[in-house]
Amino acid sequence: MKYNPIKSPEQCQNMHDIRMEIDNIDYTIIHLLSTRFEYVKSASKFKTNTADVEAKARFDSMLEQRKEWAGKLGLDGEVIKDLYSNLVNYFISEELKHFNHK
Repeated sequence: MKYNPIKSPEQCQNMHDIRMEIDNIDYTIIHLLSTRFEYVKSASKFKTNTADVEAKARFDSMLEQRKEWAGKLGLDGEVIKDLYSNLVNYFISEELKHFNHK
């Protein structure tokens, strides 16, 4: 899913236009996170123990990659790393619940 703005930042004529685009972007992000979560839950069927679910090495390397991507796009990599750390820790806790009930 790619975000298709109604107006580019340069085309916005007032704060209403800006806020409308920001709200639309946030909705798209949340929708994508929900889709990501469906993959996380599905992954539990391929895992045999809780260590597989937690996947510490994968978690650490994923955070570093997101930090790098953020930096290349002009964002603060540490902020994005922290955001993903919180998000993925939540997903891991939910995946553990799903794993333990299969």
